Amino acid sequence: MSPTWLVKQYSGLLAPFIALLFNASLSTGCFPAKFKHAIVTPLEKKGTHDSSQLKNYRPVSNLPFLSKLLQKVVQNQLQHHITSNDAMPKFQSAYRQFHSTETALVKIFNNLLLAADQGQVSALCLLDLTSAFDTVDHALLLTRLERSFGVEGGCLAWFTSYLSGRNYCVVINGVASHVIYVMTVRSHRARFLVRCYLSCTWRIWLTLLQSTT
Repeated sequence: MSPTWLVKQYSGLLAPFIALLFNASLSTGCFPAKFKHAIVTPLEKKGTHDSSQLKNYRPVSNLPFLSKLLQKVVQNQLQHHITSNDAMPKFQSAYRQFHSTETALVKIFNNLLLAADQGQVSALCLLDLTSAFDTVDHALLLTRLERSFGVEGGCLAWFTSYLSGRNYCVVINGVASHVIYVMTVRSHRARFLVRCYLSCTWRIWLTLLQSTT
């Protein structure tokens, strides 16, 4: 794969060819296999003194620069599609521009105050997803992209290709391990997919609340 510095330095010259590659990927619904391969390098954690202990290292996964660039292009297109069609729940704060845990907290706190003013009793149920990427069911995610956000045809095929066949190898001192295939996509660029995956959560809770009242 092309080094990052080379692509950036000659971006003006390479841009038409990169655009041709990206358009071919999108039109065929195929995410290049080379873009799915990550190089994992173990880096020693700060403040550790025993380099012989594996727990003192953290894995740093590096994908090809063009892979991350293509993900960003698709992320922007999906974001525009979702926003223009008002497909995202109004009060969802996760992985959303101008939203954060603070906006979610303000909403919850306001609801608690309103309920208290009306003499109502409130109960707060919190669901903590540890390693959120690992909890994503790819088949369910693709179903939600299709049914909740109108992603279909070649676009859905692209996401199917993007999520499958992921693999990595560990490189230490220039020596690479054998290739290992994984079932999750851990790139921070994939957070927008986790956002789509969790978008129906509020409907589930609303259904449960209505069934108990």
